[in-house]
Amino acid sequence: MKSIAKLMVGAAVMTVFGTISAQELPASLNKAADWNKNANVADADGVINVKKQTPLFSKKFDIDPNKKYTLKLSVRAVNQKDEKDKSMVYAGFTVFDKKGRTIGAIHSSVVPKTMTEVVEDAAKGATVIKIKDGSKFAKKWGAIVTGAKADLSDLPNFNYIGNIKSIEAKDGVWEVTLERPLTREIKAGTVIREHRRSGYLYTAGVKHIGKDWIVMSGSISGVKAGTWNYKFWPAGAAKAQIVILANWGKKDLETQFKDISLTAE
Repeated sequence: MKSIAKLMVGAAVMTVFGTISAQELPASLNKAADWNKNANVADADGVINVKKQTPLFSKKFDIDPNKKYTLKLSVRAVNQKDEKDKSMVYAGFTVFDKKGRTIGAIHSSVVPKTMTEVVEDAAKGATVIKIKDGSKFAKKWGAIVTGAKADLSDLPNFNYIGNIKSIEAKDGVWEVTLERPLTREIKAGTVIREHRRSGYLYTAGVKHIGKDWIVMSGSISGVKAGTWNYKFWPAGAAKAQIVILANWGKKDLETQFKDISLTAE
């Protein structure tokens, strides 16, 4: 798995569906009030102080795929027990389509050469799906969607039916065992594809943070269908939101943020 902003730009931006006047990036990102309300987040001597394992989300903004968005922030950990005691910080974006639905890797990250067909009806409640070919399926972090198309025009694909627990060739077909029972019937002939599961688009990176201030920074622009890549927006992306995961894996630490900026050019 790989994985926040003193906004200096308040220019109009464009969505992938056309120009919308007076749509601005978040006007401020350096106050606790600029983020989702959370008891673990507070202003402290000119910085944002975050206690415990806490996710931060900014105001949503429209995406113009022709612009390059750069997220930059300074971070440090406090109340460390020793030099090896470091906070984990993830910084990047979460993405939405024009209907406001969250687009994740599970909707967008295509495993190549995995489009195939179901060969036998699978009833609601079943945990096994039989398919023609599973030879290219990934071993880990796999999920199945229906309605797949070879030209990827189905993306983002919200027809998710389950995560893959295991897969094996058996009696001339491939049996996919799901982590949980199906919530609906899947008919023979249904076209499916494997997608990968992952976290957010961590454009500004993933870092172990110590007592000294360090800068996290990264840029994203354009659209790349079929991938989940921190440098590109996924197909169908219309809006985005900055997301920061603070103190991930280190619930007893505190992390501080300052000089947060998001620019578009």
